Amino acid sequence: MKAEKQDIILGEAFILNPEVQNRLLLIPVYKTTEMIFAEDKTPQKYPISTDDFNITSQYYDFIGDKIALTKYDCEAKILQKAKDSFQEKDKYYDFSEKTSLFEPELILGRIFDYLGVKSREFDKFKDLEDEIVHFKKIRFSHSKNQDKILENIEKVKNYYKRASKEQEIDAEFDKTKDTKKFKQSYQQLELDFVKEIDYDGLKIKYIQNHYYLPVILSETEKIEYINHIINVKSEVDFINELEQYLDKSNNIFKQFDWWMFSKLDQTLDEVFIPYYNAKGNNIANFKPDFIFWLQKGNRYQIVFIDPKGTEYTDAYRKIDGYSRIFESGDIKQSKDFSYNGYTVNTLLLLKPKRGIAEVPENYRKYWFDNFDDLARKITIP
Repeated sequence: MKAEKQDIILGEAFILNPEVQNRLLLIPVYKTTEMIFAEDKTPQKYPISTDDFNITSQYYDFIGDKIALTKYDCEAKILQKAKDSFQEKDKYYDFSEKTSLFEPELILGRIFDYLGVKSREFDKFKDLEDEIVHFKKIRFSHSKNQDKILENIEKVKNYYKRASKEQEIDAEFDKTKDTKKFKQSYQQLELDFVKEIDYDGLKIKYIQNHYYLPVILSETEKIEYINHIINVKSEVDFINELEQYLDKSNNIFKQFDWWMFSKLDQTLDEVFIPYYNAKGNNIANFKPDFIFWLQKGNRYQIVFIDPKGTEYTDAYRKIDGYSRIFESGDIKQSKDFSYNGYTVNTLLLLKPKRGIAEVPENYRKYWFDNFDDLARKITIP
């Protein structure tokens, strides 16, 4: 009886881009502090409607300190900070929230909880090691032709060897002048080293500057026989637009000494930006869809890009989390960090679903409409 095929993990079929060996790929590392939001000079703001803020601050005035301490069993420093926050409302509250609960007793408890959240702050940059691993976990269904997809991956991932192989064929021809063998060699070259293959609803691509090779995209978002690939439409569109942009002779990436990028998986990879998640009242991890590394001289830039068109209010909280760690001053200027002789700074860019016009002015610099707009926002050192 013939043994039934099992699903296979394709991870070993992928390779790290050979360029990675010569490149410094940095990611940020964070640490949880003992400091709570009540002690933080610049905490992320608590989202609340104007109506809810007004009735909650009035409710607090009504019950007073003693009843609040007894009823909510909170620390004295949190109670004091809550009182201060009602006086400095623009520092502690985000009034973009449109929905009102009109439940001051509940909201006051949530504000106390918010002020008790432990903060997370930037610790250092480190070399990328095993923080991007999703390509090692790609599972392919037994119901499909496993041998064929492995063959196609092999052809595409080795595309970087094509140029040297061409030189070998040309050198051999210069010696032998064997036209027949020369033609046969080039025909075989076309079969063995392929830049892109369409296979069963997938596009298997060689993208020169991507962290691992090859890159697999799906033509449809709902795909069950393979996982941990690029299948979300906004991400697929981003890759296609990036490739079109790179064809331009004056593309921004040519102004750097080198650059690379990688897809980030929301479940498996550990490259993220901490932010205050009001729904869970905790510090959550924002994982952008892509990370770019760019270097020119001793200037080094990390760009986080999320093209999925995140819901605006959620995106603003993620931006606030990013800004609190990586920016300074009222104009939100990117901080410069030092790492082994390099000056490192960062950039966060998101793509709105309905265009930048709907984005408030103070958040507009974080959004891009197209690649020309993205290029204008990437700083040339």
